[in-house]
Parts: sequence; structure tokens; C-alpha cells
Amino acid sequence: MLPPGAESRPHARATPFERGSDVVLRSVRDFTGRGRTVGFAVAGTVLDDGDVVVVATPTGSGMRTRAGQGQGPNGRIVAHDTWDGSYAEKTWDGDTVVRVHRWGERWSVWRWYDGADWTDRWYGNLETPWQRTPLGFDTQDWALDIVASGHPRTSSWHADFKDADELAWMVQRGTVSASDAAAVHTVGDQLMERTRRADWPFDANWDDWLPSSPARAVLMPAGWDRLEG
Repeated sequence: MLPPGAESRPHARATPFERGSDVVLRSVRDFTGRGRTVGFAVAGTVLDDGDVVVVATPTGSGMRTRAGQGQGPNGRIVAHDTWDGSYAEKTWDGDTVVRVHRWGERWSVWRWYDGADWTDRWYGNLETPWQRTPLGFDTQDWALDIVASGHPRTSSWHADFKDADELAWMVQRGTVSASDAAAVHTVGDQLMERTRRADWPFDANWDDWLPSSPARAVLMPAGWDRLEG
């Protein structure tokens, strides 16, 4: 795991993507015996690539996850040190998800669109700042997340942490250091404070980022697992 605050890799692509570009968003890390490798990938369409990056993943879009027997407290983690390097071919299930990331921040915020309106489901994904690549964007997922529901700044608004048990399991297994996990929790507390206050992007006009309807599933591009440099 790249410690929060560590310097990000330089952008492999400096030119922003145009709206409507098909891309792949990848979680990349060093895996035991394999070096820097893609651990997870999902296809999507760029809705904005300016001061912020917005990527929509419609139902049925391509997705790749580490193949193997799930472990951990929820039985879904393919451990970094036992993974054989193969991938399971899957597709994104459920409503279209829109991910919003402001350059340099250590999280993205997700919201779901059911084809007619935004749902009341929100998600804060803790990760390294995104980096452009020739195929899309690379980041590194940090396991700990935030889930929220309701309408921001109303009595219905509620937020809580998710997957703290999985991060603790990784520490116990030795695939994440205790110091890195503590740093992730610090970042999580920062995002939780922002979430509970419903600061940006929770208070943004999400209609500026409406995905196309009907949504078009995005295929996984050729070479999605190749890394530059």
C-alpha cells in the first residue's frame, strides 16, 4: 500500500480526456512477487476532466477483479500474497455509478443514478490521488470506505465507515503496515467530517454530471492490464 501523503507517480498522460471518452479506472499496487500490478479495473465514460474528474460506469460495463478464493472477515478478499495473477471477468451490476474526484484528494465520492433520478445512496472511496494514463486513470484503493444515505443537510442524512474490519485483517495478515493503516484512518476521519457536514461534492449540483440515458455499457479496453513505466 502506498502510504497516504507519499508522492504520486507522474501523469502518464497530460492531456485531459474529452467528455464521452471510454476509459478504464484501475487500482494499482505492488503485489508480492509480482511488483506493480493492476488489482482491480472497471470501465467507464468520462463526464468531466477539468478541475475535477467525473467518470460514469453504467450497468453491464466491463470489470476485472483478482480471481481466487475469498478470505477475510467478509469472505471476499483475494489476499495480495497468495493471488496467482489471474482475473475474474465480471460486469458492473446495479444502477449507473458516477465517481467524482478532485485532483490531489485522497478519495472519490460516488453516487448512483437509476436512469430517471439520483438515488439517496452515496459512497466515499479512500484511495491515492488519481493519475491519468493512456487508457484512463490509476489509483490505489485503501479498503476503508464511507457509506452515506439520505439527502445532505437534512435530518435524513447519515454516514458511517465501511470495511474497517477488512483493513484490520490486512494489518493482522501483514499485507498492510500498522502505520499505513493508521494513516488511512486519519484520511478517513477527514472525509467523514466533510461527509457529515455535507461539504463539496455532497452539496454540488450533480445534475452537471448526469450520465447519458439510456446508459451505454462500456467494454474493457484491450491492454487494460498493461502498465506504463
